Amino acid sequence: MTSYMDTVNLKRTTLTFIASRIPEDQISSLRDVFSKFDTNGDGRLNLEELKAGVKKVQGVGLKEEDIENVMKVMDSNNNGFIDYTEFIAGCLQSYNYLQETHLKSAFTYFDKDGSGMISKDELKSCLANEDFTMSEE
Repeated sequence: MTSYMDTVNLKRTTLTFIASRIPEDQISSLRDVFSKFDTNGDGRLNLEELKAGVKKVQGVGLKEEDIENVMKVMDSNNNGFIDYTEFIAGCLQSYNYLQETHLKSAFTYFDKDGSGMISKDELKSCLANEDFTMSEE
């Protein structure tokens, strides 16, 4: 989660795209962790659930302010919760799911016209949707 916080918006968006398309059987351990954190079972984590969940993980010594920063960064759609896909995206780097096939799929998603390049307009189109809150700048 902490390495995810340091990534740029494009990388976070790409990770979220990949997370939304990885078959569940390939991320079962992450799903289990999410389920343990999601104590009320609503499919999303609020700040209190995140704090309680992180405290249960041995060897993680995040301060409360660090956990609050994790919440802000991982909540890519700014709805006040970490949704399942956002959680998976935030954990992908640690679990080495950035395989070439997943990256090619993400590239194809951004390369709308199939030119082999991602134009500014294509990038803008992909980043300006309800799943990601990103400024025009």
